[in-house]
Amino acid sequence: MKFSTAAGALFAISSSASTVYGFAPAPSSLTARALTFSSVHSVREPSRRSHIASFSNRRTTISMSAGTFNVGIVGATGAVGKEIVGCLEKRSFPVNGLRIFGSERSAGKEVDTKFGKVTVELFSEEAARECDVVFLAVDGDFSLKHAENICAGDDGPVVIDNSSAFRYKEGIPLCVPEINAETTKGKKLIANPNCTTAIGLMAVWPLHKLFGLTKMVMSTYQAASGAGQPGMDELVEGTRSVLNGERDVAENKIFAHPLPFNVIPHIDKFQENGYTKEEMKVTWETRKICGLADDFPVRLVLMSHVVLCYKCSDQCEKNKSHSHFALLCQ
Repeated sequence: MKFSTAAGALFAISSSASTVYGFAPAPSSLTARALTFSSVHSVREPSRRSHIASFSNRRTTISMSAGTFNVGIVGATGAVGKEIVGCLEKRSFPVNGLRIFGSERSAGKEVDTKFGKVTVELFSEEAARECDVVFLAVDGDFSLKHAENICAGDDGPVVIDNSSAFRYKEGIPLCVPEINAETTKGKKLIANPNCTTAIGLMAVWPLHKLFGLTKMVMSTYQAASGAGQPGMDELVEGTRSVLNGERDVAENKIFAHPLPFNVIPHIDKFQENGYTKEEMKVTWETRKICGLADDFPVRLVLMSHVVLCYKCSDQCEKNKSHSHFALLCQ
């Protein structure tokens, strides 16, 4: 689920890790929670006026050394961006100022947040560079075009990219903070992993540290939210139309095939080895995050979409014929 991936991107506020998981957690102090943006890693409570930021820009140093951050979110009006705002709110992230950037269609709209009412600004690289930290909740093409320009130089902010644009690029950390936060030290551009990778490795990493894995096979049921709000809407409306007897098979415009009451073992393009790119993402990302060899065997078996039913009814028995799986009724 894509918004799970976005929540995981908030490295600076992932202070809930503990040694019960079998790995060394990130320190929980305010400064340590900012380690994604910092070149300082300390296990003791430092002064809030310590030199958290190693970048020379005066604006950034003042804001970050005071323990608060000017945060920018590009794409905050979409499903992923809304979750990033929600995580900042729920975890009481020390936001000095929140700026939301969007397209011409979104610019001028007002968004209610815990940090006050925020007016969506038309995106520009110059405006984004005025922040301390910028989250990119956009597609890969947008990130490729703008991410490196936003964070360029000593006066640029730290950029955390939620797309797949930089995940495999040499020198750019691909980070799950509870596993490899140290890779972000001194970096200005940080990549966020695929949702399946991030969630799965939280369970697998401690086992690997304790016992050493020799092979990993992961099975997932992919969420419609990977296509954003339009994908979720299509799933809901399609499910409703079939359950109400309006259609035998749900209509599909966003996805290549109808998702409700269907099982589709195909996401993204097939690769030369017969696996889809979605499956290979988990393989590539697991190896990079965990520091495994390029030939370490990682396999993902995926299905899309989890079959769902909103309620038990007489129609449930009839609609079972639309699915390869039994309906999940509540």
